[in-house]
Amino acid sequence: MPSENNEFLDYVDSVNRKEKEKEEWEKTLQWKKEWRETTYAGMIIALMERSGAARFFEAIADSLEGGEDTASFYAIKIVYRVGIITSCIMFVFILGYIFKMLFGDEIVIEQEVVLVEEITRSQYEAEQREKKMRGEKVDETIPTVKKQSKVRQRRGKRD
Repeated sequence: MPSENNEFLDYVDSVNRKEKEKEEWEKTLQWKKEWRETTYAGMIIALMERSGAARFFEAIADSLEGGEDTASFYAIKIVYRVGIITSCIMFVFILGYIFKMLFGDEIVIEQEVVLVEEITRSQYEAEQREKKMRGEKVDETIPTVKKQSKVRQRRGKRD
């Protein structure tokens, strides 16, 4: 009787262990799926797998000794992923170089600043007289007329 009970407990333990391994495997698959959907590297790897290039590199890796369980298989798989990511980065740089050739090195924005100084007619005439006395060329253009505000001073007290 005790041996039958031990066999049953061993069976239950093995079933529980297999279920736990299955749950861990499902979590790993879920994390892998999430990684492929949320990261650029994962999206690139998924794109390569859909295009069929992944099967070629996996066939090369399988042809090595030991199949999927060897270190060389994992090393080639890592090199494959790094190569895909590097090629995508290089593609972006090449695309940027082409745009640089088409549109130029830099975009220059020029702004013209005009300063307008308002002066009274008496200041303008005094400036012209000084120029005449120094022998410089006198500006013959007519300046914009601005009315001078008269200031009235009152003396005395107001009632």
